[in-house]
Amino acid sequence: MKTETIKLLTPSPDNARNSEGDFIRLNDGRILFIYTRYDAGDGDDDAANLYGLVSDDDGEHFGEPFPVFSRADLQADNIMSVTLRRMDNGDVGLFFLVKRQPRQCRLYLARSKDEGTGWSAPKACIPHRGYFVVNNDRVVRLSDGRWIIPAAHIPVLTDDETGKAYFDGPNSIVRFYVSDDDANTWRMAGCCRPGGGFQRTYTGLQEPGLIERKDGVLWAYFRTGEGRHYEAFSFDRGETWTDTQPSGFTGPDSPMSVKRLSDGRLFAVWNPVPIYNGRGRHVNNVWTGGRTPLVCAFSEDDGVTFSAPEVIDDDPGRGFSYTSVFETHSGILLAFCAGGADCGGMLNTLRIIKVYEEDQK
Repeated sequence: MKTETIKLLTPSPDNARNSEGDFIRLNDGRILFIYTRYDAGDGDDDAANLYGLVSDDDGEHFGEPFPVFSRADLQADNIMSVTLRRMDNGDVGLFFLVKRQPRQCRLYLARSKDEGTGWSAPKACIPHRGYFVVNNDRVVRLSDGRWIIPAAHIPVLTDDETGKAYFDGPNSIVRFYVSDDDANTWRMAGCCRPGGGFQRTYTGLQEPGLIERKDGVLWAYFRTGEGRHYEAFSFDRGETWTDTQPSGFTGPDSPMSVKRLSDGRLFAVWNPVPIYNGRGRHVNNVWTGGRTPLVCAFSEDDGVTFSAPEVIDDDPGRGFSYTSVFETHSGILLAFCAGGADCGGMLNTLRIIKVYEEDQK
C-alpha cells in the first residue's frame, strides 16, 4: 500500500481550524469535498462555516476553498460534520450538524439540483430537540432505499448551583433515525445503550457508525472510553438492536470508519491501541489525544475477519481522526484531522490523501 498527500489545509489567524468533511462525485465526473472551516476559535462549538474544494482529475489535485454555507444562513453558532450523498431523486444531499445555544445540536439536510451550485433551505432531520452528534460521512442509504442516521444522544443537565448546562457523557446513548421517502420525513427507530461493562465509563456510547452487510444485517460500531470500540447488530433494518458488546477493534476514545468498496470488500480506518506495559507516553499527549497511529485494514468476508493493519501515519506528535472515505477510479481518498502542537491541536489541520494498493500505483 502506498499513500500520497493531495491537500493540506492548515490554520491561520482568522481560520483556527479545518476539520470534518466528506466527498461526492458530481455528474460531470468532478469530485466535490465539503468540510468545516472555523473562524478565530477552534473549539467544537466555536464559529464555523462550510467550505468546499473541487477536483477535476479523480482526486489527484484539489482547487482552492470556496464558501458553501454560512452559519448565519441558519442563525446558528456553528455548522459542521458533513455527509454528502446522492439522493434517490438525483439531488446532491448535504447533511450537516447545526449547533445553537444552549446545548442544541441536530442534523440538517440541504439539497442541490444543480450539482452543488445552489442549495435548498436546510431542513432538520432529527425531529427532537437535544444534543445529537452525527459524525461526518455517517448517513447511510440501505440497499432497499431506507435512509438511516446513527446519532449519539448526549443528555444535557443543568447545575443546580450555577444554572449552567453541562453534558452527561457517561449516559450517552445511540438513537437511529430512519426515512423511507428519500429523506423527506424521519422517525426514530431503534436505540442502543451501554451494556453491563460500562458502570465506570466516562463516555457512554459515542460517534456511532453503520455498515450494511451483504445478508442485510446492520452492524453498528461505537466509540467508547473503554479502550475498545463496541458494536451491536440489527436484523430488522434498524428497528431493534442486539445488546452492545466489545468488538475486535481497540481505540483510544476515538472514532472508527468503515466503508464498502466497489469490489465488495470492507475497508476500515481507526486508531489501534496496543495495550501493554511500556507503551509510549504519546498515547496521552494533550496534542494528539492518543489518536496515533492511523491504520487501515480490509475484510473479504463481510467483516468477520480483517487483514493485518497497515499504517497510514504513525507520527507520535500528531493525532489522526474523523476520517471520510471515498473510492475513486485509481485509489481511495481519505480526509482526516492530522494536527499537533504546531497548529494548536490535532483537530486543526485537515489532510487529504490518496491510498493506492500495490497494483494501482
